[in-house]
Amino acid sequence: PELKETLWRNTNALQSGLRAAGFDLGTTQTCITPVYLQGDIPEAMAMVNDLRENHGIFCSIVVYPVIPKGLIILRLIPTATHTQEDIDETINAFSAIREKLENGSYRQVAVS
Repeated sequence: PELKETLWRNTNALQSGLRAAGFDLGTTQTCITPVYLQGDIPEAMAMVNDLRENHGIFCSIVVYPVIPKGLIILRLIPTATHTQEDIDETINAFSAIREKLENGSYRQVAVS
């Protein structure tokens, strides 16, 4: 029961933190945390690589043809072993990648 409680505490902290930072998570009611962004497949690949290589965060991506063109879903799954520091780092990392997405950095990486 303690692990389940910790899992939900971490899930709620991650989801509320991402929402407070302005991210669209849809209406998820599970631990799986979808983050909806606007972009194309090469940008999504660049973001996932950046998260993994530069922030130590693994997430899966969902792109066209599973969802409409121009939409990206990055899926996070928090666990009971994550710490509040891990959650804060994740929120900061997502803010950083959103900034790069919005300023076109990932488009430049995808083209080169």
